[in-house]
Amino acid sequence: MQNALIFSPHLDGHRQVYVFVITNILQELGFKIYIAGNLQEKITNSVYVDKLKTKPEITMLDTANYSSGGLKISLFEFLEIQNKCKSDLTIFAEADHHFSLFISQIYRKKNKFRGRVVGIFMRPFYFYRDSNLLSTLKFIKHFPSRWKKDEQFFYDFFLARFLLLDVALCIDENFVSQHHKFKWLPDVFQQYAELILKTEGESLQKSWIGKVNAFTQKNNSRFIFLYFGTAQYRRGYDLVLKLAEETGGCFIHCGLKDDDEFDKGILKIRMNLSDSERLFETNEYIDDPLTIEHFFKSASHLILPYRSYFGSSGVMLQALSLGIPVLSSENGIIGKRIKNYRLGQTYTEKDWLSFKTQFEFFKQIDPQIFEESIYTYMNFQTTEQLKNVLTNSFTGSNLMVKQPAIL
Repeated sequence: MQNALIFSPHLDGHRQVYVFVITNILQELGFKIYIAGNLQEKITNSVYVDKLKTKPEITMLDTANYSSGGLKISLFEFLEIQNKCKSDLTIFAEADHHFSLFISQIYRKKNKFRGRVVGIFMRPFYFYRDSNLLSTLKFIKHFPSRWKKDEQFFYDFFLARFLLLDVALCIDENFVSQHHKFKWLPDVFQQYAELILKTEGESLQKSWIGKVNAFTQKNNSRFIFLYFGTAQYRRGYDLVLKLAEETGGCFIHCGLKDDDEFDKGILKIRMNLSDSERLFETNEYIDDPLTIEHFFKSASHLILPYRSYFGSSGVMLQALSLGIPVLSSENGIIGKRIKNYRLGQTYTEKDWLSFKTQFEFFKQIDPQIFEESIYTYMNFQTTEQLKNVLTNSFTGSNLMVKQPAIL
């Protein structure tokens, strides 16, 4: 039996879903599994981490005592963990955090990582930022202090020049098309996790299905705004609330509230929606697959007003998997996907008029107009594809994987 080490100092949010899915695939492949993460870190919703902790065949290693909980672990300390696990395979669940660690191998030829090493990269955001003379001068000015952790320099030089990882995976197909050292990874970890959970029996969370159905029936003449996940400013929770109030819609929030993140004006909007019976919030982390599906199906269109975000969105892909088109800003891979593959509409970020105008246009479009293009794109973003890519990466096999054409 071979040993696999999953290194993920952060275990909150999407990371625990990634680790949960990776663990499941490794178990099917017959690996003995070690998970190294900061077990002292406060996690808002530890559903998947808790499930992993109950598995006696998995060994949990605490990185809390390393610098920044393991995010700034030294090469020597990391090699100690690998040797302790006798790892034949090491997986960095969020490799974007570890540029300095990877680069440190260059200067110590006898202290390379042991075994096969796979890194999953999620945030090549620089790829979508406009480059001009000012930004170039800033880059040059700060280069001496940032060269070991600068993402562009790592992606475009170090990874291409030195054999720092055996496999570099990225969830951004547009970025991968122009960086030959990377392989594309479908970003449907949440859907894969839900498939696993479906085999684990009934959930008390199914009681939400009847409640949300009753709410939608009561508001069947209104446009339904769905916000999925913890209420966050960066994900535009306040913008969806404001749009719902101004346009006479109703607001469904499947996830936790966070009143500390918003000012009194936003809380007042929420109160106004509540008083007019146009607000439905679970204030609970929902992980039951059937319940999640019902929440998504309550909306015909998804509004996704992320702020200054250039990466992928699991919420967007979950909606698309159910044939629901998306309105989001034109930024990053989300905007690129929407425009390239006709998955919805985009607007100009930080421009409320553009946002509201595009919404009014978007909500009038029959979702069936997008049906064929959504189906074509999501034929690549499947759990089977995800499993094949990860299996290839972990074992060096060569299963067939389809990748969306870059338009």
